[in-house]
Amino acid sequence: MRNPILNRLHLKEYLLYGAFGSVAFMLPVLYFLYQNKYENMYYLFIGCALFMAVIFYYNYKLLDRPYDKKRAVSMLLASHLTILAGVIISSILIFVAFLFFFPNLFSDMHTDRIVADAPAQVEAYKPMGLMMMVMAVNILGNFSAGSFISVVTTYAGKRDQTKDRPAPLETNISSESNR
Repeated sequence: MRNPILNRLHLKEYLLYGAFGSVAFMLPVLYFLYQNKYENMYYLFIGCALFMAVIFYYNYKLLDRPYDKKRAVSMLLASHLTILAGVIISSILIFVAFLFFFPNLFSDMHTDRIVADAPAQVEAYKPMGLMMMVMAVNILGNFSAGSFISVVTTYAGKRDQTKDRPAPLETNISSESNR
């Protein structure tokens, strides 16, 4: 049977659910940038939770497909490709949002104009520093949360894991490799 994970229909699906996840992540990020307060930094993690919810929904949908239902590895691969698409799309959206909120993204400005009430340790003199913090939450937080929920959904959602097909491994070991 041909592997349907990389056909056009699935690639469109990865981009679609990745875009849904990135939009869900970007809503709290935009509210954080609009409020412009350091104490509202937890909105970024609410965005990670929303991204994780979209990935959970996608994995839950994969449980009904006959090919993915039988193979845990294909479900994990499909969900991780969706996570990767979502992280890339949200990185682009973060850059566009920062250009909108901070038109002079690469120039120096007062710290309170970038993030109000920030502690002295932050030392954000350029909006680019804040953008790197948001990008770090996007890349690390969304990928970690998405990977966690995809592994949990894949193995907890399968009805009968004893019938999972094993990975094809080569059993012929040449005698030259033993020397």
